[in-house]
Amino acid sequence: MKYINFLFLLVLFFFSACKHRTEKERAIADTLFVAVEPVCPAEPPLVAGSVTLSEDDFGPLVELSGKQQLFDENGPVFKLSEPEVLIIEGCFLFQNRPAGGMVQIRNENGTTTVKPMGGEEGALPNFFHWYHLPDFRYMASMGQQGNGPGEFIYPHLVQSCKKAPGAYLYETTTSRLYMADTAGTLKPVPVDFQKIKGSTYSNKQIVVAAPDTLYSVDNVRGGKALFRTVLREDSTVTEQIYNLSFSKKHKGWAAYIGDFAMSPSGSRIVYAYKYFRKLLVMDKEARIVRDISFDAEGVDAKDDVKTLGPDNVTYYWGISATDRYFFLVYSGRTPIKVGQETNKGNGYIFVEQYDWGGNPVARYRLDRWGKVFTDGTTFYLLCYKYDDPLFLYALPENK
Repeated sequence: MKYINFLFLLVLFFFSACKHRTEKERAIADTLFVAVEPVCPAEPPLVAGSVTLSEDDFGPLVELSGKQQLFDENGPVFKLSEPEVLIIEGCFLFQNRPAGGMVQIRNENGTTTVKPMGGEEGALPNFFHWYHLPDFRYMASMGQQGNGPGEFIYPHLVQSCKKAPGAYLYETTTSRLYMADTAGTLKPVPVDFQKIKGSTYSNKQIVVAAPDTLYSVDNVRGGKALFRTVLREDSTVTEQIYNLSFSKKHKGWAAYIGDFAMSPSGSRIVYAYKYFRKLLVMDKEARIVRDISFDAEGVDAKDDVKTLGPDNVTYYWGISATDRYFFLVYSGRTPIKVGQETNKGNGYIFVEQYDWGGNPVARYRLDRWGKVFTDGTTFYLLCYKYDDPLFLYALPENK
């Protein structure tokens, strides 16, 4: 039981509520979450089977204009690079790759060391930054860039469900999972991720469903698959519960790249494909699966070469989950086309809204191109064209 007990203690240690602080109180203790029995609204029925949708099923397109939002000037100065966001209980956790990047240096003894480009001395830059909502007051930074203990090279933010409140981070190169608090403290979570047989490269997407249960999507031979990891006393048990590969013409994992999330209740799973206009909604056992596409005949018409070619269309490019809905960021154009549009102006991006039964609810067009995240009331868009990259969009209420 030591893994489960350890995680439970971490949850109790974590925060209770994101409190206001005065201008003089630049450092705060972490008070974001308390472990409580989650209360989630009833989710709509999930009907198994394949369904083909059209954009008309969303109703009229809703066009939204954004308002620029400045980050607190007391926070770090950064250039937008590979951003990720978690919105948690009144706080905004922002991941951004530090400027300059890292370089691998070969030592005389044959080992390698990863250092910041240019060989800067002193403290390494951080990946993760906490801000208070809605005013974006700076709170703390954490997660130094580097290959030392507790440092990060290729990290990802990790969604957690209501049974496992908290903020989690995953470092790809070391397969290490961490729990974070708003004071900037990181604590390792003792999970031993098992190597997947037949896979030569791992790039996990993880959701922490409960203190003793994780779900992940990772590469397998011939594609990608969904896994469940359970902590049992002194062992970690991982099992594949659904194969996300679906086409004989696509035998590599890269063709099946996509976005993965769970409902806050932990009872529903969604996976949306980047290179196909296709998504799957399923229960947590992957026994009831709703297969949604917008072109049933053409969804697997391409082969790997065409799918990963330079003129390939990007479909889904981001996901956010709330109690009632999930939101998919949708491009529908090639990177070349997007580049041409943004060279002439701000570009644009779409967001599709679904309920947890996989039913379309609304479709939005945001007046800039960028990475989009939402808490269900506001779209937070990070636009690469601006030194102050954050724009906010208020969502209309769904009747």
